[in-house]
Amino acid sequence: MNVLITAATDVELQGIDEKAKAMQNHNIDLCITGTGCTFTAYTLTKKLQNTKFDLVLNVGIAGSFMKNMPIGTTVIVETEIFGNLGITYPHKFSTLFDEKFINPNEYPFVNGKLFCKYAKQFNRNNLNLVCGLTVDATSGEENQIAERKKMFNADIETMEGAAFFYVCLCEKTPFLQIRTISNYIEPRNKNKWNIPLAIENLTNEVFDFLSGLLLKHDKY
Repeated sequence: MNVLITAATDVELQGIDEKAKAMQNHNIDLCITGTGCTFTAYTLTKKLQNTKFDLVLNVGIAGSFMKNMPIGTTVIVETEIFGNLGITYPHKFSTLFDEKFINPNEYPFVNGKLFCKYAKQFNRNNLNLVCGLTVDATSGEENQIAERKKMFNADIETMEGAAFFYVCLCEKTPFLQIRTISNYIEPRNKNKWNIPLAIENLTNEVFDFLSGLLLKHDKY
């Protein structure tokens, strides 16, 4: 089975890289895309056009809008939204869908969102299925956070998720995004974050997912 695992940074892939080397008889390729939509879109598109994969994973840490989701919780992202692709007016933000620049149901969008049809299919550990908001600049100011929560009603925030969904949907490649919560989305204070716990839990969940997936594949 040909599997590609992508992440924005080497830190998010470090533990997974070590565990992946122990998995024999399968081709597990790891790719660091860089942080943000532009770098993710370019790197991933180039990778997919050169090699065919049975499954592409995007893994990493994320911020959570939901205070009832403990830091260290791992989730599967079922839907994605581009959170700052639009126009800023004096007192509001308007998406490109609102402005009629893009039809909200023009492929690969559905009602302005991107959907992963594989999320439920691959959710063998019954992880929470969430909606991701993807932004070029993370939320770190009270008014901005409140506006984004009200406008998009997303569960988590990343800087790559929607770009990853968009490329995989356009390239018609099976995909899945797995994220672990490292912090809550609030006025930025890294002293409240727990990146080591998030990376550890992410590594364990991804390895468990891969072990189950590849074991099932080997039976056929």
